[in-house]
Amino acid sequence: MLSAKRGPRSTDMAAPSANVSGRWDVDIEFFSSRSRHTLFIQQDGNWIQGSHQGDFTVRDMIGMIEGNEVKLRSVERRPGASVMFIFSGTVSGDTISGPIHMGEYLNATFTAKRHSYPKERTRIVVPKGPPLAT
Repeated sequence: MLSAKRGPRSTDMAAPSANVSGRWDVDIEFFSSRSRHTLFIQQDGNWIQGSHQGDFTVRDMIGMIEGNEVKLRSVERRPGASVMFIFSGTVSGDTISGPIHMGEYLNATFTAKRHSYPKERTRIVVPKGPPLAT
């Protein structure tokens, strides 16, 4: 019924289903090429901030997570050009995947995997005294 009065939309966000903080290795499939990027994510509840390291630069990134849906945005600005990456992905375990919208540069797809650091356990020796002391 069109004459029914509606209340305002809810601004409440669904609780995040995962903690996506950390380093993510991202494989991107463009129309005719592939690239490897890196995301460094810090999550605070539903809100995300961090950095997006691409082929040529590192840029700030902001975003949000609602349930298992992640949305991230980074912008690279250069004189005469601006490249925006809007990631829209779904979290499943240690993987985030989905489309990337890049405005005039069309679309791509991505798969991000949580970076796993090597389990190297080596004693670190710090020398005493100034180097090359005589």
